[in-house]
Amino acid sequence: MLREERQSIIINLLNEKGVIKVSDITDIINVTEMTVRRDLHELDKKGLLKRIHGGAKLNESVINRELSHNEKQNININAKIDIAKKISELINDGDCIFLGAGTTIELVYDYIKANYLKIVTNSIYVFNRFVNDQRYELILIGGSYRNRTGAFVGSIANDTLSKIKINKSFIGVNGIYDNAVSNYSEDEGMIQATVLNNSLEKYIIADSSKLNKNDFYNFYDLENTTAIVTDKNISEKNKERYSQYTKLIY
Repeated sequence: MLREERQSIIINLLNEKGVIKVSDITDIINVTEMTVRRDLHELDKKGLLKRIHGGAKLNESVINRELSHNEKQNININAKIDIAKKISELINDGDCIFLGAGTTIELVYDYIKANYLKIVTNSIYVFNRFVNDQRYELILIGGSYRNRTGAFVGSIANDTLSKIKINKSFIGVNGIYDNAVSNYSEDEGMIQATVLNNSLEKYIIADSSKLNKNDFYNFYDLENTTAIVTDKNISEKNKERYSQYTKLIY
């Protein structure tokens, strides 16, 4: 079993139980205690759990589970609209842009002003918003489909995106904690990192509730991005905390 698979199982067990013993983990995933302790040490360093004597417990700053697309749609809707409007203002006629998966990014269609764009996406929901608008050249990246988020991932998607150069990418995330940008799925994270590396301007999309939160997979360093696009509810403390890494647009 791969390390990422083991660690994903450990996080899922913690989400169910809150606290778990090393001995319980070894029985469930059939590995040595040394391997489990090494995994717990790595997850603790990432801030995804807290080590305790004989086991581990959940870190309260960690996102407990991955919400489905439907569950996310009506959460923080006013903040999402606010952010979608800001994203639309960053897009100019003729841009080649990447719009990642996410219920905030889907709303961009309602506010976009550009008359011609080349739009690349791995999100079926973003694709469906734009597909009938003749103003835009639309490219949907295929691959393995994640039903929970509506995103195409995996080696096919990653290989295709590695060959594409993007003017501006807009990447939704589940959490930002200091310099680390994270989400639940390592497969989606790999895709997002590839896109960011191939983009001239790299925008991280996160409403203010996602600041100071960790999810399972850290896929990018905030200091290597162009800006965080967030909402007007961001606190003064978080403005100071995150402006040391990148520009804030709110």
